[in-house]
Amino acid sequence: MEMMEKNLIVELNRLWEPVRPYLAQQVSELYSRHDGRVLEAGPFSGLALELARRGIGTSFHIAAFPGEIADTLKDEARELGLVGKVTVAESDEKLSGVPTEAFDLAVFRGAFFFPSFFKPDLPALYRSLKAGGMALVGGGFGRHTPDDVIRGIEKRSKDLNQALGRVRVTERDLWSILEAAELKEKAIMITEGGLWVVLRKGFPPRTSS
Repeated sequence: MEMMEKNLIVELNRLWEPVRPYLAQQVSELYSRHDGRVLEAGPFSGLALELARRGIGTSFHIAAFPGEIADTLKDEARELGLVGKVTVAESDEKLSGVPTEAFDLAVFRGAFFFPSFFKPDLPALYRSLKAGGMALVGGGFGRHTPDDVIRGIEKRSKDLNQALGRVRVTERDLWSILEAAELKEKAIMITEGGLWVVLRKGFPPRTSS
């Protein structure tokens, strides 16, 4: 990825900071817990910082890529006084360095819309979840973001997305992606406030005693 694209991602992440509280509200409703280990993955990260501020989860890890994105998130965590609570590490689309069966909640924003520079490894994200864990994957403003907040950033956000090669993804496309990843049976789709997939990891079968 060229430096210009990295700068665009950094700008986009900063632009979306006012949206984070409203997305965090939606995550909280879906997750319905305030404990657990939280993972955020991908270039479009920063929501984990808001989750940490709100106490939605106990510990937080951001697996960011490319490297410059990780650096900016480390700086932001430091500015917010969250260094002891949030760890940030450089990863990649395969989620290298992310442990398996370690997280109760995972978030991956923008996962499906930028195939020109990465394709999400959904099985790797699913493997990172503990039994009973949940992942929210996709993109959009969410169901709670007020219209005035959306209007304030919508045009610049659209321009940045286009410059980064954002493509249109339909529900049908998404079901095909989930089927190819063998995760269709684990997923529900949310079309309000964007296009999102919720993956839930079932508990392992009980062993007879």
